[in-house]
Amino acid sequence: MTEKQVSRYIDLVHRRTYILTHSGVDWKPEYASETEQIHCELEILRPLVEQLRSKTA
Repeated sequence: MTEKQVSRYIDLVHRRTYILTHSGVDWKPEYASETEQIHCELEILRPLVEQLRSKTA
């Protein structure tokens, strides 16, 4: 996993967490598509994260 991929993964998790914890009653329709896009990218990166975890364990 490259540094760029690690950084992207962290950014995606941060953005998704921010949307979910701060939107509340201010939920906007565009958040749904953004969180879906984030979810798809995270699914691609997650195997790389798991692979990295297994190397360090």
